[in-house]
Amino acid sequence: MATRHSFLSTTGLLRSPSSASTASYAPSFAAGSPPAAPGKPTRFRHFKNLKSLTLSPKAKTESPAPPPVKPQLEPPARRGSGGVIPLGPVFIVGMAIVISLFFVGALSFAFIGAEDEPVFRATLDKLAAESPGIVLIADNVDVDIDEPAVTLRFSVVACGANFTLPGSEGSHGSSVCGIPNVPLHVYVDSGETPEFTFDPAQLPFTSSTGRRLGIQNIYQFDSDHVLDVHEARLYPFDTYRLATTLRAVAPGTNASIPIARVLTITDTASFIVAPSDTQSYITLPGSTAQLPSRDLELTIARPGEARFFALLLFGVNWLLAHATVGFVALAWRSAEGAPVLPLLALSVGILLAIPGVRGVMPDAPGFDGVLIDQIGLFAQMLLAGLATLALLATFAVRELRQLDAAAPQLDFIKERPAPISRGLHRLRGSTASVDLRALRRPFVANVVPPTPIQEESMREDPFAVRPARRNGGMFGQNAGASVSSTHLLSAESPYSEWV
Repeated sequence: MATRHSFLSTTGLLRSPSSASTASYAPSFAAGSPPAAPGKPTRFRHFKNLKSLTLSPKAKTESPAPPPVKPQLEPPARRGSGGVIPLGPVFIVGMAIVISLFFVGALSFAFIGAEDEPVFRATLDKLAAESPGIVLIADNVDVDIDEPAVTLRFSVVACGANFTLPGSEGSHGSSVCGIPNVPLHVYVDSGETPEFTFDPAQLPFTSSTGRRLGIQNIYQFDSDHVLDVHEARLYPFDTYRLATTLRAVAPGTNASIPIARVLTITDTASFIVAPSDTQSYITLPGSTAQLPSRDLELTIARPGEARFFALLLFGVNWLLAHATVGFVALAWRSAEGAPVLPLLALSVGILLAIPGVRGVMPDAPGFDGVLIDQIGLFAQMLLAGLATLALLATFAVRELRQLDAAAPQLDFIKERPAPISRGLHRLRGSTASVDLRALRRPFVANVVPPTPIQEESMREDPFAVRPARRNGGMFGQNAGASVSSTHLLSAESPYSEWV
């Protein structure tokens, strides 16, 4: 009977042949015998004598190496791509210069038209036609907020043919106004002495034209006034107010000369002046006569441009102060080895720049504690100073840590014990340990605390020999031995028990 062989694997599962593993053996057929036909058992030779079956991976066939690829040369960059030509650096720099010059030229057009017709010409022509007389024009308004005071420079002008000195026409661009033809005294704020004295005879004539030469110091005078400073601390929104009165008198007759108008300029370098003049009169002491005068009220405030730039610089200072706080946060969140010195240098620079930015504000007051300094400069300097100190402390701590890390670490070397002599070594080796526990028990059991010392006996004879106790004593002492640390309890002793 033929034996049927099993083709099951060693694990009991049928496996399909795969490329990963194959049998390392091959069946051997008898010489000259072909393989078995389908359906018939295959005769393996010496199958039972097979000692080992090794499954090895299928040998990988090495693919031939691909031929070397020749490096392809990149095509040269084209000048333009899609109709766009890239701009070179020289062209970009040239365009930047042209744009900068164009910007500067455009700003220069602001000066064109600044020299328009004189400011007071239309007003003077109207006065000459409607109400001729003496006109005082404040050509200059100098505001000094540190004093605080304002200086007004007045020019004495006459409008109308009856009041104008012949040959002096053309004052302030008006052909019908000029220098007064009569002498006069001008009183300011009802002063006892005249503030200005004018005499037309002092004006010289020009030889070539025969016209009067207008000497400014002859028909102009200065008047100083104190400002109302209730709102001075509100810079750049500070507003100043001034009120004054003027009166003109003929020096020979003391007759009052009516003043038709008192005019002032409205725009200065740092302020805008809003004038308002009204007709008034005064009465001298001991007289009921009403003498005509002219009152002038001025409201002086900052222009909008000055306020805008002051607030802009105020905001820049706060941004710089906040930047120092950002430097501190950046230094704390950065790595341990990150440099702190550049941040410290920037913080110190900002600390020095904040007062400089405050100083360039338009016509700013001193560091006197105005409102813009209370909410700005002082707080900004304090914040920037604290941030600088924090950066300095951070820098110092990190530098010390780096020095400690860079210092060489000294290894602890345990010293070798000193050599022991031979005799000491022999003595240590021959020493035996003794158990003293057996001796400790009777010693503790026989210990008796000493009795209190008798005070009276000590006073009588401190060197008297005390009798020994009958029962007791220390371990190793006999009954007749003197016990110096044991005393007898006397009836006369004040102690009733051992303390």
